[in-house]
Amino acid sequence: MTIVDQPKTEETQAPVRRRLLTPQIVGGGVLVLIGGLWPLERTGVVDLSVTAVLAMATMVIGIALMLLSTDGPHVGLIVFGSVLAVITLITAAAPFEGFQGGVGDRTIAVTPADEIRPAYNLAIGKLTIDLREIEDLDAATALTASVGTGKLIVRIPQGTEIGVDARVGAGQLEILGRVIDGLGIDETYQSPGYEESGESLKLDLQAFTGRVEVTDE
Repeated sequence: MTIVDQPKTEETQAPVRRRLLTPQIVGGGVLVLIGGLWPLERTGVVDLSVTAVLAMATMVIGIALMLLSTDGPHVGLIVFGSVLAVITLITAAAPFEGFQGGVGDRTIAVTPADEIRPAYNLAIGKLTIDLREIEDLDAATALTASVGTGKLIVRIPQGTEIGVDARVGAGQLEILGRVIDGLGIDETYQSPGYEESGESLKLDLQAFTGRVEVTDE
């Protein structure tokens, strides 16, 4: 008995082409989503956390998998979607609001103490808060800041008494030259004259992953 291979027709080739193009189409959709939201967030039109963006990207992949379920298992998309879902859950379960406030490198200089915001947040990147020229400090003037992933630097005036509550999920903490590395860092520091000083800073600093630094340089 002789078996003769049937030539591939357009009908048989179409599903194969669709399966090959699916990762590119879905990946392109995710990039368009992120690329479209980026300028909106940077210009202040919308205020989105990293968790929200990850959740939307995961949703795009989930919808694509449902619509394309008849074309094959799409294992790569399932793995990618599952990884995104896990990362989304981790950022949503973070024990602080670190994954808010956008992405990038930001430097903020504060001079009058009454211009200190209730909180400074950055999702991913480097956040520098420069307090070296600050005026009119009261006892335990408070500042709260956090980054999701990246670096948080707070520059203080030399000789200023400080109290610091700092938490780093994974990474490094440095307070005036004293360095701590590791996981689950939770450190409280007070300079020698903090309790008695009439002009001092109370810093509440957090990072999910990365580095937190307090320096007078």
